[in-house]
Amino acid sequence: MNRTSWPAVRGCVRNAVKTSWAYRIDLVTAVTGLFIQVWLLTAVWRAVYGGAGEVRGVEQSQAVSYAVLAACLQVALMPWEFSGLDRRVRTGQVGVDMMRPLGLVGQVFAQNVGTLLARLPIAVIGIVWAVLIGALSLPPRLDGVGLWLLATVLGATITLLMNLLMSMACFWSLEIGGYRMLYRLGSGLLSGALIPLWFMPGWLAGALDWLPFRAQMFTPLSIYFGSTTGPAAWLAIGAQAGWIVVIVVLLRVVWRRAERKVVIFGG
Repeated sequence: MNRTSWPAVRGCVRNAVKTSWAYRIDLVTAVTGLFIQVWLLTAVWRAVYGGAGEVRGVEQSQAVSYAVLAACLQVALMPWEFSGLDRRVRTGQVGVDMMRPLGLVGQVFAQNVGTLLARLPIAVIGIVWAVLIGALSLPPRLDGVGLWLLATVLGATITLLMNLLMSMACFWSLEIGGYRMLYRLGSGLLSGALIPLWFMPGWLAGALDWLPFRAQMFTPLSIYFGSTTGPAAWLAIGAQAGWIVVIVVLLRVVWRRAERKVVIFGG
């Protein structure tokens, strides 16, 4: 992507933000739903622990904080419709998109970034709410906040790239609603967004080391709560960067195959 493409990228991001903010009732519903979700997660995890102070070395307050912080981040990272690519393919608009100076992959990725930025305030509101009701505690090591922010940005990048890669299925199947539901469920489970990987069976947790989902959510949160520190934290961040490279290469391969599936103006 050259320097002349940046205005187009900014335009795609800005349009996605405006589109996400156009329907105010959806924003109110999203905030209200997140409030309820945070409250329910707090009640459920406290009930699961009962009178136990720790389970597998994880304190109750840490488990509750993990669950609500993951839920808030998921609101921004995994909206219900994280890409409008399938709709543009069905209507034929993708033909016009492919003729623009900025490539289709760049357009869709920029739109996904805009959607994330538009929903980020909702996540922040949810985090503030969690702090106010005592569900979210501050990280035990404040000197690791910068490292957590870096890991969160890398995890968000991996999520956006994975979302885009999944969206490419629309070039082979015009209706991908079912795929999207399975992907959302699988991503939430395997990334540790639904259940912390601390509670996963040993064999499953080991298998997830070979998949990119762990780097999306569990890596940043494990750094936030101090379970991954020092060289191990930097190694985990290096793994995130490596996954970004792998997914970008895979995305290029899939896009080249998808490009051949498109018929524009009868050609």
